Amino acid sequence: MSSTPGELRHVMLGSIFKPEIPLGPTRDILISCHASATGKGKLHGSPECRTLRSAASVNQIDIPFGEAVERLCANCRWPLPTDSPILPLGAAVSEVDSLTIWLDRDPEDEEDIEAERDAAIALSTGDYPPHTNDVGDAEEEDDETGHDEEWERYDRARNFRSGRHSHWRRLHSYLARSNEAVAEYPFLAPWAGGLQSRVTAVLDAERRAFAALVQPAHLVEAAAVRVLPTPRFSGDPGFAGLGAEAEKTFRRAWYEWSHRATWSWQRLEDQDFSVYTVVSNAFGRRRKGEPEAHAAFRQLTAVWIRQAREEAGRPATAPWQLVAVKAPALPRTRHSEPERDPLTLREASVIATYQVAFNRKASTTALLLPHLVAEQLLACTSDDMPVQRLAPDGSALPAEGLLEQWDYEGPHRS
Repeated sequence: MSSTPGELRHVMLGSIFKPEIPLGPTRDILISCHASATGKGKLHGSPECRTLRSAASVNQIDIPFGEAVERLCANCRWPLPTDSPILPLGAAVSEVDSLTIWLDRDPEDEEDIEAERDAAIALSTGDYPPHTNDVGDAEEEDDETGHDEEWERYDRARNFRSGRHSHWRRLHSYLARSNEAVAEYPFLAPWAGGLQSRVTAVLDAERRAFAALVQPAHLVEAAAVRVLPTPRFSGDPGFAGLGAEAEKTFRRAWYEWSHRATWSWQRLEDQDFSVYTVVSNAFGRRRKGEPEAHAAFRQLTAVWIRQAREEAGRPATAPWQLVAVKAPALPRTRHSEPERDPLTLREASVIATYQVAFNRKASTTALLLPHLVAEQLLACTSDDMPVQRLAPDGSALPAEGLLEQWDYEGPHRS
């Protein structure tokens, strides 16, 4: 879009562009600068810059951008036409330069490391404290204190995992956006490459830290739920209180439980509350027969969990599969807007847990997946994330080579 008189953007060129940044064709664009009459020192975007106040006189000069960049004042704004090629290049440079915020961070202290180890131990049993048997009155007060401490421990553990997940996803998104910037301006690659390589190492460390707080067995069991046959309704004495609503409640409970369990990264037992909610809603304000119904559905859920674990534990009828994915970046949000990750928590867990190769330049990942997990990922992933089997014909190339050859813009889910 061409500019018209008055359409200007005032940009702090000196804080964006450094001498080591390649400028491509923009280096020959003339920009208007202000300098002291001696012609030495910094170049300024405005004659009102406070560093020019002591100059006896100020001259305005037009100078090629490539010659000016080493002398640009970091505090000045330059008025540029809105269609100036320098503007989109500056945005691309900023995308790459933003990677520096993830580098040179202070190392974690021993207390944080120990707390995260404890979080991994806690989450290995589930997201919440295991159920304990009731105790006598004499022990009630001590038990209540211990119960609160245990819940606080699991709260901390989940917060650790959430923080690692969020950090990994944001870092991945920053890297992906920098790749888009370099794809738009390939001449930036020599400057951006070193920074991107350093950030990739930080990204992998963050992925491993997140994966350490995820249980692979839970991911396989959840994938097994997807292939379970829909259970048939049979009259259970515990359903009597539901009357004519018994079969409908049964089907609704299975749907809610299986749907949540299939898309979970948690222990299957952690989805029991969805069944409890269905049964409670079916009774409404009625109470007669409700305790018996809840007990019957608890037994049913235990059967479904056992069947899923049996399916997950069967000897593999198909080998592990090598699958490529291109995880979407987080969408850009304005200040105070909620952040919606297009990648589900389960998908993120699968990627972090089973990664065997990562292509930095394309932000694509190769995963070596158990058969059940691979089939679920291929069948159920949204269109936001390209996914495809790598080497379905048995190529002997390593995962890195196959990933580099993958055309994620073409047809996928094969």
